[in-house]
Amino acid sequence: MRVLARPPEGTLHRQGITLGRKTVLYDEHVRLGGRLIDFHGWDLPVQYESILAEHRHCREAACLFDTSHMGQILIRARPADLNRITTQNAESLAVGRGGYGFLLSEAGGILDDTVLMRLGDEAPAKHAKQAKEEFLLVVNAATADADFDWVKAHLPANAEALKQSPNGWAKVDLQGPASAKVLGPLTETKLASLGYFRNTRTRVCGRDCLLSRTGYTGELGYEVFAPGESIAAIFRELLGHPLVKPAGLGARDSLRLEIGYPLHGADIGPDTTPFEAGLGMFIKFGHDFIGSAALRALAAETPKRLRVAFASESRQRAWGGNEIWRGARKVGAVTSAAFSPSLNVSIGMGYVAPEVAEPGTGLIAKTPRGDLALTVREMPLYRNGTCRTKEL
Repeated sequence: MRVLARPPEGTLHRQGITLGRKTVLYDEHVRLGGRLIDFHGWDLPVQYESILAEHRHCREAACLFDTSHMGQILIRARPADLNRITTQNAESLAVGRGGYGFLLSEAGGILDDTVLMRLGDEAPAKHAKQAKEEFLLVVNAATADADFDWVKAHLPANAEALKQSPNGWAKVDLQGPASAKVLGPLTETKLASLGYFRNTRTRVCGRDCLLSRTGYTGELGYEVFAPGESIAAIFRELLGHPLVKPAGLGARDSLRLEIGYPLHGADIGPDTTPFEAGLGMFIKFGHDFIGSAALRALAAETPKRLRVAFASESRQRAWGGNEIWRGARKVGAVTSAAFSPSLNVSIGMGYVAPEVAEPGTGLIAKTPRGDLALTVREMPLYRNGTCRTKEL
């Protein structure tokens, strides 16, 4: 389900309703007064204080998110064995680096968007092509089981794929411009040397973990992967810092919308190609992967629809599924929308015909409350994010 600004009353934990699977931090969310909703079968907080306050605090200081619902697939294989599976090139990905990409259908549709991290030590040059290494594939919660089955089905027999979450692993995201200031004294890693989309095995709060400089907010941030009992201790210690507040799915949704990050199941999916989604820059044809033949053919064509960002000079918002019109013609549909606390206007994303996808184009969203005037904007809508900063 999509995150709602006001979650249905029947989803609140204080009414004693159990909704689905619990992360290892469930009791922490209850203790902190989090309002729990069902998110792809998981009980997760949509907010603690308020979505607006959590959003603004993430942009100004640091917020901590429970992302243990996301799938973690540990793969032990030769880098070449992964190249048929992922659009990321595992062979050219350096140890300690990660890359954004996709699992695709043969037709080039996005089965899931993923982050692939190369963890293993570099093999001796003489045996580099034969040696197995460890990779971590981070996938979305809704598709985690299907992704695992798909990966297993396409790996050679001598490769291994393991689900990390059932083995007790979990994850938290520390996001915000102050995140390095908070985390620096609590880790053995010198954060100034950990660049964007890099990862390292280290210790955080005295616990062994995998630390990556990634995230879903557009701000400087870190993801901590560790066994559940370690994550609980790390979560509590990070929240003890005066600059850190807990944040839920509501703020996570509005933060990612401001940056233009797509949500699988809403903005992208099996019926969407990376070119339609405006994500073609992540497709490199240096290796053959499932779906590459279809994408090579599509690369020469103009997509029939394009993902765009839009804004409305109003606090009224659109909703996923609302039709988008240009004059008397329907030209597309909204896929995600929310109020933007940073920009103080309503924003969103959707797919429209290419001829109306230019920034500055005026459109109309047909909402239950009436027509809402939209203007196509360049992504990202919010341009002051700190995720790539080098000033740590």
